[in-house]
Amino acid sequence: MIGYIAGALTTVAFAPQLLRALTTKSTKDVSLMMLLCSTSGMLLWLLHGILVNDSALIAANSISFVLAFLLLGLKLKNDYPDFVLNFGSKSGKSENDFLPSQK
Repeated sequence: MIGYIAGALTTVAFAPQLLRALTTKSTKDVSLMMLLCSTSGMLLWLLHGILVNDSALIAANSISFVLAFLLLGLKLKNDYPDFVLNFGSKSGKSENDFLPSQK
């Protein structure tokens, strides 16, 4: 029971940020590194849950991963559009050429 409550709380934690990003069309205040770490961690917890057959881990991290992945996708689309649009192209540019300048 504790696992399901913990999973529900951590899953719900990403929902307000995702809703705000969808309504404001802005992800400037969301950390890319936090999203990368959280999304990766949730995926690993999901895989662990599958390996140990823990339904609480599987349920919570399946939903959490989807929410975090969607927010990560919005972050990349909104804040790094050139990187996303040119991903995989052989333009001769490095990844740093697509990052926003720090002024």
